[in-house]
Amino acid sequence: MAKLDAFRDAFVSLEPMAAGAIDDRLDPRELRLTIPYGIGDTEETTFTVRWTTVGDYNIHYSDTSERNLRWDIHPHEFSTPSDDRHFHPPPNASNDDEDVESSCIEANRIDLVARAVHLLWRRALDEESVDSINAGTNPP
Repeated sequence: MAKLDAFRDAFVSLEPMAAGAIDDRLDPRELRLTIPYGIGDTEETTFTVRWTTVGDYNIHYSDTSERNLRWDIHPHEFSTPSDDRHFHPPPNASNDDEDVESSCIEANRIDLVARAVHLLWRRALDEESVDSINAGTNPP
């Protein structure tokens, strides 16, 4: 739970309009951050964050414009990338092998990952497009 709290605190410090709730304080599995605006005509943005005790994570972006994408770090069976860091691109965050690509987020510290996700999202917000949301450098 402390990891999810740390992610929320780091993200909300950069985006004060974000509100975060952990699903279950006794058995926490995910943090859901919501923001009452988003890219283009999006009315609400949601980041659902899962972080394991071994440092693997899944950060799922979704919005009311029906876009989905994910930055993940966990063991996988995809043909690429060769390491555990990967990205599931928009519009649907597909698990098809040919759709998965390397994640631009190399950090694994919770506060740095939160800051990277925020920066990538903010840039997409400014560009009004998720087309290059995974095109950052480390740190993005």
